[in-house]
Amino acid sequence: MSDSPSSRRPAPNIGRLLRARRRDLDMTLDEVAGAADLTKSFLSDIERDKTSPSVASLVRLCEVLALPVGDLFTPARSGVVRANDRPPIRFGGTGVSDYLISPAEAKRLQVIFSDIEPGGTGGEKLYTLACEEEFVFVLEGAIRIVVEDTTHELGTGDSIAFDPRRAHTFANASATEPAKALFVLTPPPR
Repeated sequence: MSDSPSSRRPAPNIGRLLRARRRDLDMTLDEVAGAADLTKSFLSDIERDKTSPSVASLVRLCEVLALPVGDLFTPARSGVVRANDRPPIRFGGTGVSDYLISPAEAKRLQVIFSDIEPGGTGGEKLYTLACEEEFVFVLEGAIRIVVEDTTHELGTGDSIAFDPRRAHTFANASATEPAKALFVLTPPPR
């Protein structure tokens, strides 16, 4: 089993929505936890909004529950997500503030804006995502992307695309300057 709890509170209602979906599918905590490679107690804490899963765990949970990650966040009625209204999300890592900027109506595309503090990282360990594609565009600063045993240094305006089922992670390449990036994920087809 893998994962560790986050010190930050999760975005409101994520746990409630995951629990509702699990119950709609008539699945037990044990079944979902096992299929998502989580402990039953950790999944219970997630469902009660006591902790946040990492990005990898959240995507695995959504895959097990056949639920697009974007469905966990308040949908924008018009398909527009205003800068002041974008929901914060917690995908794990340290020194990273993430926001879902794609509207819930975008079922085949999930866009996350990440503000990465100096030295911030997606996690010390490499992780995988149950998504078809991942695309990263650096808006500002420098980011280091590690995909398996290859390290890519990206600066402002640079981008990379890769198969997120391959082990990977990211980090702000600077110890003194913040970085901003867009992470675009294509979830698996339902």
